[in-house]
Amino acid sequence: MSICTLAMHSQPPDFLPQGDQTSDSSAFELVDMATALDQAAASRPSVSRHPKWVCTRVLTGHSSWVRSVAVSADGNFIISGSGDKSVRVWNLATGHTMQVIDSHRAWVRAVAVSPDRTCFASVSNDNAVQLWDFTTGEALGQLEGHSNWVRAVAFSPSGKYLFSGGQDNKICVWRLSDRALIHRFNGHTHWIRAIAVSHDGTTLISGSQDKTLRLYRIKGKGSNHVLTGHTGEVLSVAASPNNWLLASASADCTVRFWKLNSGRETTCFKAHGAPVNSLAFSPDGRLLATASNDSTLRLWDMEQGRLISILQGHDGWVWGVDFAPDGKTLVSAGWDGTVRVWQEE
Repeated sequence: MSICTLAMHSQPPDFLPQGDQTSDSSAFELVDMATALDQAAASRPSVSRHPKWVCTRVLTGHSSWVRSVAVSADGNFIISGSGDKSVRVWNLATGHTMQVIDSHRAWVRAVAVSPDRTCFASVSNDNAVQLWDFTTGEALGQLEGHSNWVRAVAFSPSGKYLFSGGQDNKICVWRLSDRALIHRFNGHTHWIRAIAVSHDGTTLISGSQDKTLRLYRIKGKGSNHVLTGHTGEVLSVAASPNNWLLASASADCTVRFWKLNSGRETTCFKAHGAPVNSLAFSPDGRLLATASNDSTLRLWDMEQGRLISILQGHDGWVWGVDFAPDGKTLVSAGWDGTVRVWQEE
């Protein structure tokens, strides 16, 4: 594993300052994790028994695989994007389909919901980034700037900006007030597979087919970094809720933890026996969920550094996972065309 400082070739807009230019799969060693967890969490006594998680609902309606899922910030709705070229909005509590949007001309690769739940975004193999009104499902606009398939999308925590990454090896930054393309990041040498933004809005994180992660300081001080260590493409990235850690998942079957401020790798462990397609932290940061080509989801206790549950039910690869705000509900998407809801008993 190595870290090198990323040199930018152009000055981004004012809102994107550069900062200072200066295996056992059931357990993993949490190096430096005491400082990475909230003090309150660190002071809690360890609990040896964990609640059981069960599948409480299977949502059907897509006619092809489901690549991506996202839960709205209020916990009431699920957004899913599929190989059937559609985006669906589901009521999480009832499982009913609220909206079906079929305007994309190709597979839908990723979806994201704005923090204020006013709109959501979907990206596709039609090279398009689409914005939709959350209440009506009406199109709010198509953002054009990618020259190849778009694979990843994320909102800034403020909801003012949208980030998209694609097979043109670029990350586009969009200002939502006027839907303007205001910057491109061109550092990766292969497809962008994953994008996330830290919860404090300071750091944009990307994962690529080139097997690296990149950290871009988009607010405040700090250096940009290129993170190496994965031996397969990086398929998913997520920042911990307390802004201490970055987690990455890869086709090399591992999950790695990195310090978000320095980019230093702290932990690497084999999470599944097959590529890890997606991961997500619970809202309180106590759990990490991973989804894999081995047809399972796995839940990891971040304090104890142990696997606590294996969730089985999908028939085939599991491609997407997201927590609801209550931290006791998990949503997954898979090759079998279903969206599944899992809850803590």
